[in-house]
Amino acid sequence: MHNLKFLEVSDEKTLKKVFAFRYKILSEIYPKYIQELQLKDALEFDKYDKYALHFVALDYNNNVRATVRLIYHSPIGYPTENSMVFDRELFDRDKLGELSRIFVDAKYRNIQNTRVIIEEVKKFMYYKMREFGIEYSYGSLEKNFLRLLKIYKMFYHPIGEMQKHSLFGERYPCILYTDELGDNLNEA
Repeated sequence: MHNLKFLEVSDEKTLKKVFAFRYKILSEIYPKYIQELQLKDALEFDKYDKYALHFVALDYNNNVRATVRLIYHSPIGYPTENSMVFDRELFDRDKLGELSRIFVDAKYRNIQNTRVIIEEVKKFMYYKMREFGIEYSYGSLEKNFLRLLKIYKMFYHPIGEMQKHSLFGERYPCILYTDELGDNLNEA
């Protein structure tokens, strides 16, 4: 695990690698979604990416091994609120964001490696969320992923019933509180 470096994506070349990695992971876990998109270039991105900060874990060959994005101040809303049913009036829009596209390469999906990756994601996202004044972040999470993140002390709270999320299956609309994320740094 010592061979991973974690950083904010700041150049087009790395961002393109992120989109290619997302395409690869989504092809593995949600092939129907990828088929529906009918992408020509094997890059997965959406309308929210231009309002997002991207975070990546790279191996010693600069291959992407994990990603996450933080969408904030999005004038088009957020993926969770635009695709799920819950009370959108619960949260102040000026203090809201969304963490999404949390993906880890299959090679690194084990207890130890995932723990290190999630811990780095927590630190990075906590400080960025603080910097941008984000007090809470949406997430649309499957029951198993919600349980896994809880093990790593990344506490998302359901804010609505489990429901069908387009081509991604059954999920809960959730919220993650920035203060709570900060309280649980280095406790995974």
